[in-house]
Amino acid sequence: MTERIPFTRSSRDGPAFSAAARLAVPPPRPSAENLLRVKRIRWNEDLLVVAAAGEIDLATAGRLERALRGRLPAATVLDLTEVGFLGVAGLRVIESAAARARSEHRTTGVVTDARPVLRLLHLFGVDSHIPVYRHLDHALLEVPNR
Repeated sequence: MTERIPFTRSSRDGPAFSAAARLAVPPPRPSAENLLRVKRIRWNEDLLVVAAAGEIDLATAGRLERALRGRLPAATVLDLTEVGFLGVAGLRVIESAAARARSEHRTTGVVTDARPVLRLLHLFGVDSHIPVYRHLDHALLEVPNR
């Protein structure tokens, strides 16, 4: 009969190992409410500003989409100046809202000066059929008059 050797933790399995094991598990992702804040601001009777701040990706695009639903005024400005990331899901929401606006004879504009957002809008050609402004005050002057 063989004698069993009892299991004991060695120094390599001590605190350093358990700390590394805890670091390997990523922390839970914040909720969509914490990743993207969306605010509807009725500028006047004919103009709505939808301001977004945070990240627009697959997990958060629905929040933006809900803000762009329903009865909308003659002009809508989508203010993305505080958006640090725009994914394809967010791009689809923007294009869908702009297409709906065109079919209803309304106007839409986008405001952003963030390079990642501008790059995606340009890469997919969105800036060719939706006016993009770098400053909100320029959009507020031009979008309602288009």
